[in-house]
Amino acid sequence: MKNLKSLLEIHSDDPDNKRRGQLLNILLLGLAALSLLVLLVTIIADLSTLETNVGPLYMGSFIMLGSTILIFAVNHYRSAQTASILFLALFTIILVLSDEPAQIVNGRSTFLFTVPIIMASFILSPWASFLMAGVSSLLIASLDIFVLDSTPGVPTMLGFFAVALVSWLASRSLEATLQELRVLNRDLELRVEERTRELEEANQQLEEANAHLRELDRLKSLFVAMVSHELRTPLTSIQGFTQMLLVSIYGALTNEQQSAVERVLANTKRLIKIVNDLLDKTRIEAGQLALHPTSFSPVELIDDVHTSMKMLAKQRGLELTSEVAPELAATLYGDQGRLHQILVNLVNNGLKFTDKGQVNIRAYRFDGAHWAMEVRDTGIGIPVKSQESIFEAFRQVDASVTRRRKGVGLGLSISRQLIELMGGRIIVASEINEGSKFTAIIPFTAPH
Repeated sequence: MKNLKSLLEIHSDDPDNKRRGQLLNILLLGLAALSLLVLLVTIIADLSTLETNVGPLYMGSFIMLGSTILIFAVNHYRSAQTASILFLALFTIILVLSDEPAQIVNGRSTFLFTVPIIMASFILSPWASFLMAGVSSLLIASLDIFVLDSTPGVPTMLGFFAVALVSWLASRSLEATLQELRVLNRDLELRVEERTRELEEANQQLEEANAHLRELDRLKSLFVAMVSHELRTPLTSIQGFTQMLLVSIYGALTNEQQSAVERVLANTKRLIKIVNDLLDKTRIEAGQLALHPTSFSPVELIDDVHTSMKMLAKQRGLELTSEVAPELAATLYGDQGRLHQILVNLVNNGLKFTDKGQVNIRAYRFDGAHWAMEVRDTGIGIPVKSQESIFEAFRQVDASVTRRRKGVGLGLSISRQLIELMGGRIIVASEINEGSKFTAIIPFTAPH
């Protein structure tokens, strides 16, 4: 198919000339096929027992085939217009020699002369149909006068010119349509070039904006890390001094002083947790937070979290329970410190959003390849539409300034990122006023 397309191709800068040359090549291809068919029939007839004079057929087939190749070469390498004139002349000669003069002038072959008239308007130019009508009329008249010795058939000639008129109108309409399409294509190409240029400029601006945003994000992370580090040092000092005050190292405190220092210590611990969360968030996003897995006891992990969070639950009037399923292995392998941080965040979240009832901590074997830490509460629940967004940084279901439950919204986000860093996942199930259940699913890992 590709070779055939290349064979029919015409090299010309004029689109109309190129189109006419390609159409002529298609006609030449058909005429060559017809010549080969006649030659094949002639050979079959020659080989048969029929007594037929096949000499003229051989000659005619070879002349047609040779003429077709010659015209194709002229069309391909020289001039499509010259090739078209030669083709029309050859086709007309074939028509004149194809039948008896009487049949050509006013018989079964007369209508065949309309074929070159129609072809002329498409492979030469629209007005060429009138020229071919004149040539055909002249040939018919010559046969009438000089061969048949009769009066030329005027109605036949008028019919030729009527066909020429219809062909001229059709060809003109086709060329006008093609010209409009070319103009439309040029307009479309210009618009595409303009839009492409605009898109390239927009992409360049977007890339510059992205580079600027990446730099701002890097500076933000650097700033948060530096500020968090600088904040943690004085906060740790404040925590140490307040603890020293509480144990009366600098003298006994009055009840009012004791209460004030306890509040200072509580808020200092809260600030230290926020700073630590900011540092962890920055390190995770920068890919600088590394896990330090060791062998640990899940029972000790759950008991440690239960002990550290029990006082907070008591202050809120809630019951905190914990359990470790007996089928869970006595020793696991992982980063115990980060697992403790995840579980504290989940328990703290459950205590924060539970007004009455209890919070339960449970560790169990999830499946053959995973174990799980589950925190279930009887709190206010989470709307379905918010159950995914709660894991985004600085995001809470109630984000108003006057919300009752305080927090910066980093606990769940950091917990999910730490769990994913361990190769696990976290799922949440919750209903409004029915409580929530957070399940951290963590793969079993072997000591390296």
